[in-house]
Amino acid sequence: MKKTYIFIIVVIITMFISTSSSLVNTIIYSIAIVPLAILLGDQTTRISDYIGQKKGGLLAATVGNVPELMMGIWSIKYGMIPLVQASLIGSIINNMLLGLGIAVVFGGFKFRQQSFNSIIARTNFNMLLLAMSSMVVIATLNRYSVVVNSVLISISVKVAFLLIGIYILGLVFSLYTHNNLFVISEDNEEEKITIKEKRITINKKAVESTITLICISVLLYFISDKLIYNIRDFIKNYNISQEFIGIILIPFLGNIGENVSTIMSAMKNKVDMSLETAIGSSIQISLFVTPVLVIFSCFMGLNMTLLFPVFHIIMCGIAVGMSYLVFQDGKTYWLEGSILVTSYIIITLAYYYIV
Repeated sequence: MKKTYIFIIVVIITMFISTSSSLVNTIIYSIAIVPLAILLGDQTTRISDYIGQKKGGLLAATVGNVPELMMGIWSIKYGMIPLVQASLIGSIINNMLLGLGIAVVFGGFKFRQQSFNSIIARTNFNMLLLAMSSMVVIATLNRYSVVVNSVLISISVKVAFLLIGIYILGLVFSLYTHNNLFVISEDNEEEKITIKEKRITINKKAVESTITLICISVLLYFISDKLIYNIRDFIKNYNISQEFIGIILIPFLGNIGENVSTIMSAMKNKVDMSLETAIGSSIQISLFVTPVLVIFSCFMGLNMTLLFPVFHIIMCGIAVGMSYLVFQDGKTYWLEGSILVTSYIIITLAYYYIV
């Protein structure tokens, strides 16, 4: 915990650093976000040891998306809607290809072959495909029908509420009504006995981790403001597209904690938690964070919609499709992880030259 407090103090000091260069400021605040994102992943991994892989992965995904939500809110406030949309798509691509790909490679080298609960993967991919279908429907509607902006905003808000609703239903399904389908067979009786014997200690650690998570989230909110403000000036001064920054930089900063958690879980042969963290994070981005930002922007009068550029949708579809092909059989090998990472690099190159 001492290292955690040291990191937090250093980040607080960093918040008061400001130079005349937007590029330097962007680098400083980007570096400051990295330890906070890693600390989020570290604290959620600690808690997951006591609440199980399914709930632990869900918690890791939820907390891991705090940076994206914070940066998304400030980006909307500064009127950078293309940056927000690109960062949301980039976050999904980053999780599904880069994070999971590296995790599968590392886990595959250590264990040769890893197995996981295919029901969890299949259910999660169904949720992702629903999110993808909503973007495709709205993009198709805009392409083949004359829809004024006010109607498009109205449709986006309604669909946003529906997506949040199905996300909540998914939680009820996996955590309550059909939680027996998501039981991880790796938990043995010895671990359960140990947990019972140390219940008081566990509760204390859980409370400490929760308080730490709250403090980190508050810090992320304020440092995200400084980062996005300087990114706005950086984009103007250096004539760089919002889309490219959104696809590469924001997802990297926001997902680094989740990616670390995903990789560490795979190296401990906890593939179910690894999948739940990465895919669960993508589900939350598409079914919760994106709809929340759409609704938030509507109240702010900035009118972000669910109409994403077709190129974004295609790249996101490739990421989801490649991951589905890899994880449909309940087994993973290091070569499959290499394929996912290669796909991520190809997509990144495409954004560099096209956007």
